[in-house]
Amino acid sequence: MLTRRTLLLCVGLLNACAAVPPPTSLPPASGSSGDDVPSVPRLIRPAQPNCAVRSLAAQLSGGDLARLSYTTFAPSLSTQASSATLAGLLTATRTAINTNYYGFSTVDLQALHETWEARFRAAFGSLKQAIPSAADALMNQYVSGVNDEHTFYLDPADYRALQDQSSGAPTPSPRFGFQFAAVPGEDGVVLTDVGAGTPAEDAGLKRGDTILSVNGAALSRSNQTDGDAASAYSGLLGAAVKSGQSVTLDIRRGETRLSVAVTPRIIASSALPSGQLVGPAYLLRIPSFATEGTAQRVHELVRAAQKAGASRLILDLRGNRGGLVSEATAVSAAFAPKLAGQTLEFLDAQDYTFAYQGSGAVGQVTVSGVCFSGSQPLTTIQNPALWNGPLEVLVNADSASASEVVTETLQNVGATALGEATVGVGNTATQIGGLPGSRGLSVTVARSRSLGGAYLTAKVAPNVTVADDLKALAHGQDLPLQAALTRGQ
Repeated sequence: MLTRRTLLLCVGLLNACAAVPPPTSLPPASGSSGDDVPSVPRLIRPAQPNCAVRSLAAQLSGGDLARLSYTTFAPSLSTQASSATLAGLLTATRTAINTNYYGFSTVDLQALHETWEARFRAAFGSLKQAIPSAADALMNQYVSGVNDEHTFYLDPADYRALQDQSSGAPTPSPRFGFQFAAVPGEDGVVLTDVGAGTPAEDAGLKRGDTILSVNGAALSRSNQTDGDAASAYSGLLGAAVKSGQSVTLDIRRGETRLSVAVTPRIIASSALPSGQLVGPAYLLRIPSFATEGTAQRVHELVRAAQKAGASRLILDLRGNRGGLVSEATAVSAAFAPKLAGQTLEFLDAQDYTFAYQGSGAVGQVTVSGVCFSGSQPLTTIQNPALWNGPLEVLVNADSASASEVVTETLQNVGATALGEATVGVGNTATQIGGLPGSRGLSVTVARSRSLGGAYLTAKVAPNVTVADDLKALAHGQDLPLQAALTRGQ
């Protein structure tokens, strides 16, 4: 299951921006200089938007809606100045939630704020003091009380990691180009994804390969848990890759032992889709929707599948944690052009509708908003493809956000989803920003509707449940893929 911390991986790299300012009637942030936490009115979605005020969506994307992601980053969730005191932290959190939250939680937010203010006073006494590290555990419980998977608290370490990721790596470093997980209960790491055009693919590595040693150093777990083993293995692999020199990996493929040399190099941060024939089926893997050009590549691969005579197509979205709204919409258009799109509803009622329009050799994702006339072009697809044959979609417990939206869209035109229930955030969009004391907060700021008007479901329920068993994968059995291939026999 994707946790609040690992959900950070689906952050789109967006232009920084500020959130919607609190209402002008908001009391001064006395928490910044005293012990008080002011009452912050909970904003209510108006019947008609105030188009004279710049929308949250435009601010979230830096004015560039083509880069609007299901998870977005802003330096601050409130323009209200708050000091790095407990009162300032509580004030900023209350303000951010009450003036931005637009999820499906039915929790009484005002009661939640007051309850946790009282608990903080009981635990720490005066709220004038600087924020102690002990406050982070309480803040996590406080924000978890909103009861929304997309709304969560970030301590300084997690928020710093988010900032590093969102700003991009300051100094590009060599990489292998694969994703891995510790083999449950066993030594070694199993490769869960091998990026197209990466050193790992060039060396012949494949999903399901299990790395048993790195330059002769065995990946032995002793009595470590899966999580501790994964951390230790990551450190060993990271140390090997830093030199940029050839690294010898002892791997197991199925039950066969091999030695593979991989020379890491600097590669793109997000891998593009890849495809291959697997018997009569075409396996199309999309690791992320975060990179512009993803949808164009998908349409090209669909045409390649058709040219190769594939009788069915298997779309692999396992481990795909989301990305850009425009790219996800254009990907759906390769399979369900009439349903490709959605409306994002915001608390300020300045909603945006993304939709696909095809016209011969050119397709385009456009956006229309209640506060501007007509529609604006976002993503253009050259020579769009349309798959009309049998379609399966593979998902797992790490498929999130845009992956869930695309899967639900394709299920609505008859695609069969196989695998595990997804993360459960597919019906909302999120803003992540800063709080006093170098802390952070994620807040659900939008609800997603289909073009037909119904709210999307949060979690994708597969039509066929198959465990994405990493131990089986490490021994040559990709159970969800095998189930999809069997359906075509």
